[in-house]
Amino acid sequence: MTLIGIWRMAREIITYFHYIHHSGDSQRGFTLLELVFTVVIMGIVIAMAAPSFNGLIESNKIKRLATEIEWLLVQAKSEAVMRGKNVYVNAPLVSSTRINSDWCVFTSTYKSKKSCDDIDTDSLSSIDSTNFSGVIFKNSKTLKQFSFEPLHGKPNANGSYRYSIGDYKLKTTVYTITGRIYTCLEAGSEKLGTYEEC
Repeated sequence: MTLIGIWRMAREIITYFHYIHHSGDSQRGFTLLELVFTVVIMGIVIAMAAPSFNGLIESNKIKRLATEIEWLLVQAKSEAVMRGKNVYVNAPLVSSTRINSDWCVFTSTYKSKKSCDDIDTDSLSSIDSTNFSGVIFKNSKTLKQFSFEPLHGKPNANGSYRYSIGDYKLKTTVYTITGRIYTCLEAGSEKLGTYEEC
């Protein structure tokens, strides 16, 4: 064999091994190191997203509660005028704070219904703590039980419902003179949607 023949044979062998090596690369999976890096990076991204996701859940929960309280009060006002008799709004709490348990707000045409246990088919609408876990709820003493009168739909008491979760603090206020129902952000609250500061 000549030197050129040996060179060609060596070149063919190297080309063949190169072909085998590269065709094997396209069929192999991930290395353990690549998999570990991927899992670590995904963990970091999830850890960074979790606090903002929690804030999103809290803001949606408190906005939903604000909307439900406003609609409950507007419905009570409308029902009083439509039925031609008083509609009572009950929030049977002492003026302290209760978290996660036993608070409710409900409307009824019966003055005798004053407790969360009195919510039944005669009640017009209700909101309770089971749908709003983690929300701190307070109400004015004047709003434990009040009514909307049938002529103009005005409430017979002034006061506020205060509720908060995390950095969000809202207040829904009822005014006797104008009959206005208004929700706003309390001092120190995180900005929330289109709500303005009180």
